Amino acid sequence: MSGNNPFNSRSDDGGGSITDRDGSPSSDELKGKRLSSSSGSILPAPERADEPDMSFGEPLHVSVTRGTSRFKSIQRTYSKPLTLDEEEEMMAGDGSAFDLTTWLSGRQQQQGPPFATRVGLVFNELSVYGDNVGDRHIATLATPFWKLAKFAMHGFGIPKLMSKSGDKHRLLLKNMSGVVEDGEMLLVLGRPGAGCSTLLRVLGNHRKTYRRIDGSVSYGGLTPEEVAKSYRGQVAYNAEEDMHHPTLTVRQTLDFAIRCKMPSTRMLKDRSGYKVEFLDTLLDMYGLAGCADTIVGNAFLRGVSGGERKRVSIAEQVASGASVDVWDGSTRGLDSSSALDYVRSLRITTDVLRKSTVVSIYQASENIYELFDKVMVVDEGRQLYFGPVSGAVAYFESLGIQKPLRQTTADFLTGVTQLGERRIVPGFEDRAPRSAEDFERMWIESTHRSIVMQQVSAFEKQVQEDARGHEIREFVDQTKMGAESNRLRRRSPYTSTIPYQFIQLFRRETAIMWGSRYTLAFRTAYQLIFAAIVGALFNQLPETTDGAFLRSGVLFFALLFSRRTG
Repeated sequence: MSGNNPFNSRSDDGGGSITDRDGSPSSDELKGKRLSSSSGSILPAPERADEPDMSFGEPLHVSVTRGTSRFKSIQRTYSKPLTLDEEEEMMAGDGSAFDLTTWLSGRQQQQGPPFATRVGLVFNELSVYGDNVGDRHIATLATPFWKLAKFAMHGFGIPKLMSKSGDKHRLLLKNMSGVVEDGEMLLVLGRPGAGCSTLLRVLGNHRKTYRRIDGSVSYGGLTPEEVAKSYRGQVAYNAEEDMHHPTLTVRQTLDFAIRCKMPSTRMLKDRSGYKVEFLDTLLDMYGLAGCADTIVGNAFLRGVSGGERKRVSIAEQVASGASVDVWDGSTRGLDSSSALDYVRSLRITTDVLRKSTVVSIYQASENIYELFDKVMVVDEGRQLYFGPVSGAVAYFESLGIQKPLRQTTADFLTGVTQLGERRIVPGFEDRAPRSAEDFERMWIESTHRSIVMQQVSAFEKQVQEDARGHEIREFVDQTKMGAESNRLRRRSPYTSTIPYQFIQLFRRETAIMWGSRYTLAFRTAYQLIFAAIVGALFNQLPETTDGAFLRSGVLFFALLFSRRTG
């Protein structure tokens, strides 16, 4: 389990990470006191007076201390409190004014956590198959008829008799195994084309684009099919490109996300106050208060910076209440300071809300690398390593691959299979693995993989014993806004009613149109002027056959013009 992981470690190099006085790494100082997986409570990171404000010469906009402090405040203020006697009993023996761990542990016994629930992610012997690009053909007129004939022949097994190449599906991922418990962050490293995006899409429950998926993936005891059908909001996948409405401000974007996922009245004593305070908390936690009224923008419309846009995506996922967050290639295009701000934001979210976070980064600095709990190295769709971040270098050095002194750990791990980049430990010239197949074979035979498989089995057993899947179902049912009046199906993936969604979407569309009001005004004026010109050219058409032909031409031209300029 995460609390017993002996490999969690980090060091302080002035860029936001932590180191013990004796030089031994420590993850507990960065993330605060960690909670055992069985309790499911939320633990804050400790107050840190030495938290750096600069990195790589640039100011940091995300503060772990400030973020956790604000979140404690909203937890305490807007959740339904216990009785006075029960609260005094929980506070007994503690000199602090408020102990978030004790308070939430006692509250969970009655109502459950108000923002997120422990889930955890485990995947065992995961293999993914896709289309073989060489078997793709351009569709022609005969394609539908060939598909119909092929479908009919399948009933007699004729394609199997005629096939010479057997299974034409391409193996994309092979026998991936690992576990990401609640409150842990997993870093997936690999070169472009190694299979990182495929792995993250499958873990994010985006499975429809693949031909076949073998093995198992479990979200706290819930299967991918069950999550897709009834608990879609518990797993969130964020692609490399941030998808936002560019004309909405940061405040409007987060306000819409909070409104759509606002918990029910059974979990909050003041829903309107909760929305306002939660919005301000998100803006403060992720350093967005200064740009709250700035439009998000995109590649064509100037708005917030790339780093701020990434933090808007993180804040949106916090508002969504997802328990498993998957981020694919999320730091691409960001400078080093913005990338560190982004990962620090993920660290806050993971610690405070006990999320399971999976991130793929192609180039990670040492400061970023040390913020993660576990790392997974992938190459050619094969798993080369999975385990604690502190044990990765030692593992590959035991195979004969030496890490240069000035090279970052992430660059070293992604380059272990590159014969022109790596360094061989003296004496291992003939024994060091050379290909991804060699690394995979040694990984399967290593004791490290045996430990991982034991952790996978132990986590699956624990999930069954503590009935975590039932806990997730009950939590989602409590957050549904219409649950009190039975206006939502019990297994509906939505937490708000259809009329409520319509109102919120109407408000958002109005805000989107208002944000682009000058463009709409120009487009309307342009259409009116063009309509006047066309009307003057085709004025007073005769009511004859020739006139009917001209009228049809005018209508066709008007429709075509509106379609191309609209």
